[in-house]
Amino acid sequence: MGDKWIFWFEEIGREHNDLVGKKCANLGEMTRMGLPVPRGFSLSIKAHERFLKETNADQEIRQFLREFGSVQTLRHYEEVSKGLRQIVGTKEMPQDMRQTIMSYYDILCDKCGVEVAVSVRSAGTVSHPGQYETYLNVKGKAEVLNKTVGVWTSIFNSRTIASLIRNGLPIEDSPLIGVCVVEMINARCAGVGFTCDPVSGDRSKMTIEGSWGLGESVVGGALTPDKYIVDRYTLNIIERVISDKEVQVAAKGEGTVEEEVPADKRLISCLSDEEVVGIAELAKALELHFGVPQDMEWAISDDLPFPDSIFLLQTRPVAGIKAKTPSSLTRVIDEVVKDVFKL
Repeated sequence: MGDKWIFWFEEIGREHNDLVGKKCANLGEMTRMGLPVPRGFSLSIKAHERFLKETNADQEIRQFLREFGSVQTLRHYEEVSKGLRQIVGTKEMPQDMRQTIMSYYDILCDKCGVEVAVSVRSAGTVSHPGQYETYLNVKGKAEVLNKTVGVWTSIFNSRTIASLIRNGLPIEDSPLIGVCVVEMINARCAGVGFTCDPVSGDRSKMTIEGSWGLGESVVGGALTPDKYIVDRYTLNIIERVISDKEVQVAAKGEGTVEEEVPADKRLISCLSDEEVVGIAELAKALELHFGVPQDMEWAISDDLPFPDSIFLLQTRPVAGIKAKTPSSLTRVIDEVVKDVFKL
């Protein structure tokens, strides 16, 4: 793709993982599949590299590390992190880069019909869930630019620095990342889904977890979410556990807040049965397309009727378990479904 460093999701797919990072590549792939994905655009890893070089941040980083000397303790990690993030975070983007990003944001707003709130997220070539900064409910061109730089600075967090040291790698070689700028969904509820049992690896069962508000309360482990077990083939809900959902993360102002869930909603299922099945159908389509069990994130828009209300926010292979190999019959059924639905 030459020297181009910014892309609409429609322009990228999973083959561009090393160009834009896994999260952006998979958002693009889902968009190409025709699945319900929020609108947005991606800054490639080249954009991050160009920013560091053209602002001279890369040279200042190396000079800082030479002067700092040996980095051995937790206190050192934190001091180095603070110093490097200060260097990167105080740099202003090259003017043409600023103008291009602002132009893309303007077009996104035109597509959405409003000055749209977006999330600004990191996208590494290797998945590091929760390691880099995520900014939610970002509004306006100036804030999109500011938060993009904020994501770039986060490659020098103390966790990443400690990992580099443990692996004998230079701190200045911390991996560069892509950035996703994604339309925010006015989420009534949100959560995650696994196309196999996330504990046993049983591929005959899918697990969906969710709670009120934005998905950060579920992904971040702030509460025990509602849980639904769905039979992979019949799509029947075979188990449900409704939790006492005390808090939710909600968009407010320019950012988010954690607030109490009203008492009359705490013990009510955040999803209807048809929404559970709709999420399961989309999750299954993802696994059939990507060829391995998927760990996906979803949100239900409070602004649209079912089924248009379901959105997919992310997908990646299930990590940490070895999914059981499907039986011959399972593989045959999957191939039939894949052929019928052209997945």
